Amino acid sequence: MGRNKKFNTDNVRHQLGELFIQHGFSGTSLDDIVNHTGLLRGSLYSTFGSKQGMFISALEFSLKGSDEQLKWGLLIVAMLEVTPKSDKVRRLVQTWYLEDSSEKTAEKIGLALIRHSGINTEKADNNGK
Repeated sequence: MGRNKKFNTDNVRHQLGELFIQHGFSGTSLDDIVNHTGLLRGSLYSTFGSKQGMFISALEFSLKGSDEQLKWGLLIVAMLEVTPKSDKVRRLVQTWYLEDSSEKTAEKIGLALIRHSGINTEKADNNGK
């Protein structure tokens, strides 16, 4: 019989999402994940299977949750880095888009991309001065 998990999977999925948003998929190493979550490699791999499995789990978690920043950040990382290389992630994003998008989705994606790039989205006071 396997050992009981000693961590909250949803909390870890949220932590993974934050890390992937901050560093991107390619820029996030397993050492980064271990350091950020405090979990052992074996625990991570037995729960999620792979780094891509960790990303997919975090993305699925974000799409079902209420944290808009997490959702849009992971969608941007997925679209920029992961969907070109992963059919599973591409299908996940496409399904979300077809089922949950609205006429404002493209605008929200654009705004999330601008924020992800570090550009301040608040208008300057005093007529741009």
